[in-house]
Amino acid sequence: MSTRIRKEEYTALGDFVKASFVRDQATIKARYPKMDAAFLAGFTAKLDAIKVLESGLVLTEEQKATTASLYAEAGMLNKELNFLSSYIAEAGLNTDAVIALKSDLFKNNIEGAVLKMEGVKQYIVAHLAALEAEGMSASFPAALEAHKVSLANKNAAQNTIINSRKALTDASNTDYKELYAIITKIMDAGKLVFDGTITKDEYTITRTIGKMRAPKHVKVPVVAEG
Repeated sequence: MSTRIRKEEYTALGDFVKASFVRDQATIKARYPKMDAAFLAGFTAKLDAIKVLESGLVLTEEQKATTASLYAEAGMLNKELNFLSSYIAEAGLNTDAVIALKSDLFKNNIEGAVLKMEGVKQYIVAHLAALEAEGMSASFPAALEAHKVSLANKNAAQNTIINSRKALTDASNTDYKELYAIITKIMDAGKLVFDGTITKDEYTITRTIGKMRAPKHVKVPVVAEG
């Protein structure tokens, strides 16, 4: 079994160590007076803070829906632009602007696509009669504008999610190191204080990790036969 602690295991390890420390604090404090109530409060606060950080790093269903909706709309618009490109070509006009827009949508470069959509809209408005004669709906410029606003809003929401997660990740690195330093301090003290007793196992990293990773067995109730 690997004794390397994965970042996602830090809070679980913290809970195990805290349970032992709370029970044994008076005994440990007799040897290490700085491990007092203030020390325990700081340990608890750091452990709770990281749990909050971890909850923020998990994508919510709403965030997943925002991402899915953004890329679904980009894909739908890209498909619709195939018809526009055909109408432009049939009218003998230049398709470069639409091709560039389609490329950004295909690559999910939403910022670039939103910037290009205004130019494409103005181009089709300038050639509205010719494009309508080829089959383009008169309402397509308005529909393109609606897509531009919708994609911009969804992309802004997506960027907020990405930036928030990055900030949480950056902040969490320091917090994880600080939590591990507290855990190590407690375990080192516990091993010395309880040397020669079975309690020492609870302050030994390999044994604590083993207990932490052990499968949790569910007890099945026995139903008496009638």
